[in-house]
Amino acid sequence: MTCREYREGHPSPSEAAQAHAAGCAECRTFARSWDLLENYPALKPSEGFYQGIRRKLAPAILRFAAPIAAAAAALLVAVLLTHTPAANVNPPAPLVTEEERELVENLDLLQNYDLLRTLELVGENGSPLVEEKK
Repeated sequence: MTCREYREGHPSPSEAAQAHAAGCAECRTFARSWDLLENYPALKPSEGFYQGIRRKLAPAILRFAAPIAAAAAALLVAVLLTHTPAANVNPPAPLVTEEERELVENLDLLQNYDLLRTLELVGENGSPLVEEKK
């Protein structure tokens, strides 16, 4: 048994504890001190003892807590003032010119025009697809 085990388990009537105390002077002194403390009458606090302690500690706690609470409040106000919520603003619609609008409305004509233009180019190169004028 180690001294630590003896002190943690004291008082213990086990044979291992008694054997350790017999061989260890420090633990014998510890056991004697413990026995003397058991014989000493218990101290009873006077009336108002705990209220007096609370009264003496309260100003120290308030001195410590008040600046922290004030700093936290100032930080909260600063965050709320600097944080602006994102407005639900729709992005501006892309500007469409009148010419683009006309092209979209007449898309089928534009496709036919592209086909005609392609055929004209084929005809200019002497393609057999184009009839020769007589």
